[in-house]
Amino acid sequence: MASITKQSNGRYRVQIVAPNHKRVGKSGFRTKTEAKSWLTENELKITTGKSDVTNSHELLCDYFERWVDTYKTDVTDITLNQYQTTLNIIKRYLPYARLNTFNREQYQHFLNKYGRDHAKETVAKRKTHISACLKDAYADKLISEDITQRLTLTGKAGKSAALKFLEASDFKHLEQYSYDHLTNASQLAILIAIHTGMRIGEIRALTIKDIDFLHSKISISKAMDGNGHIKVPKTPASNRIIKIDNRLLEVLKRYKDVYGLLIPITREAINHVLTRDLKTIKAKRVTFHALRHSHASYLMSQGVSIQYVSERLGHSSIAITEKVYSHLLQTLRENEEDKVADLMNFVVQ
Repeated sequence: MASITKQSNGRYRVQIVAPNHKRVGKSGFRTKTEAKSWLTENELKITTGKSDVTNSHELLCDYFERWVDTYKTDVTDITLNQYQTTLNIIKRYLPYARLNTFNREQYQHFLNKYGRDHAKETVAKRKTHISACLKDAYADKLISEDITQRLTLTGKAGKSAALKFLEASDFKHLEQYSYDHLTNASQLAILIAIHTGMRIGEIRALTIKDIDFLHSKISISKAMDGNGHIKVPKTPASNRIIKIDNRLLEVLKRYKDVYGLLIPITREAINHVLTRDLKTIKAKRVTFHALRHSHASYLMSQGVSIQYVSERLGHSSIAITEKVYSHLLQTLRENEEDKVADLMNFVVQ
């Protein structure tokens, strides 16, 4: 039994049920005709057990692609794009690697090479994807051993925590400057990010219908990817409703008659204006995503609970919030320690 299906990326996938009842095949065909041609050539070989497609001679990149098609059908489009990025990296760094010969030493060599010019956090993400794929190949007995154990994670140090957010004074200065010079969609995006901590994709997907002017709230239920497509949010927790302040609410009221997107411009245009504005106010240069970090850092520094900040940002768990803002939490912890020490310093009269 065989099937040809069209995937969300417009490509076609062929699946054939092998004698061992496992589904095997290939995806990435540009046209249905190409898919049919491959099916015609391989169906008989697969159903009679005479094709390499059914065993571990398969290229690692082909297996990874098939693995994503088979086991990652319920992930968001944003996550699916991350798997596609990993697939592209496998094709670039390991184009000839095959399941039956790819070993732990080769895997470590790949991590070392990829880590030379990538941050350790980025390397960790690719390692997570590839290791999960190889563990399933081991579980399916396509490879004879689990080669994902005791690997050393490599990579360059990530950005300094200081570069990921603005200090409170610069954060407030940028907010005032954006408010006073609200002449384009980029500065509106900057202002919304400062007041809400929303991701850039979430902001670019906003419409006036998402604003509840009566209760001063914004509903976040979608995001725009880098290609301008409206998708579901990054995680289920990203579907959220957040409270906004009167200053932002009054600004948004000016756009009540806007039909369609509130921010109908590219990421590049927004980042260009942000860089320009930061230079104008003599603040350090940070990315747009740093405004999200700045929002959260500012709230926590003012005593807002990490539980609420985590929900407001749309994190899937508080553990993620704690990891991202560990540098700030350590400072707050030290302040709390000093406070407790002062409270316990009883003076006997």
